[in-house]
Amino acid sequence: MSTPKLESPFSQWQKADFALQHGVNRILLYGSPGTGKTYYSMNYHTNDKPAFRLICTQDMTEAKVTGTFLPTTNEQGHLVTEFHEGPAVKAWRTGGRLVIDEINRASADVESLIMAFIDTSTSSSWQHPVTGEIVKPHKDFSVIATMNGMPEDLPSAVQDRLVVQLDIQEPHPDAINALPEYLRDIAFSMVSRVGDDRYSLRNFVEFHTAYTSSGDLEKSALICLPRIAEALVDAVAIKDQEHS
Repeated sequence: MSTPKLESPFSQWQKADFALQHGVNRILLYGSPGTGKTYYSMNYHTNDKPAFRLICTQDMTEAKVTGTFLPTTNEQGHLVTEFHEGPAVKAWRTGGRLVIDEINRASADVESLIMAFIDTSTSSSWQHPVTGEIVKPHKDFSVIATMNGMPEDLPSAVQDRLVVQLDIQEPHPDAINALPEYLRDIAFSMVSRVGDDRYSLRNFVEFHTAYTSSGDLEKSALICLPRIAEALVDAVAIKDQEHS
């Protein structure tokens, strides 16, 4: 007997909303760049808690995750060295959101450390290098990782910790609605495409900025959206005629 297939009524963004609203707080958003993954992670369903961003690179060190010693001046005016906590520890302490951008680019040296910080709360702890304090994640702590590749690019242990994995190929509806009405349909279409033919949402935001500032439609289109500049100029001209 075959297993019935469930047809999901949710978009990928709605799935992310549902998960975060109902206590699922370890999420991976992957897919095309410029769809709003980082903006969503930093601003949605944070429950009024702060969000801390960690941008992964191949040459990053553990200090980028947990913190580092920095020179500072004390009350007596003397130069001393103090430990400044990193984004992962701050997110744990505050019950905030840790946003790990480009998680697939994390260096091998810190990969195991990141895994420890995104593990379940009952399995996680970190010891302060100066005070010896044992820090554990606040009950409201959440983590969203983003990447432009595929989940298979990550080690299986990282994938296992990020239970909800959502393929984001369409721009977030709020990002589209933030654009002027004449840009929304074409922006949604171009950002949702795959391959060399697509444009990032950032292109449309920058086009609108340039056009609003200069009033020069053609130059703004040629600079920010060259492949569709002619079609865009024609579309705006038609809209102008309809409203004249």
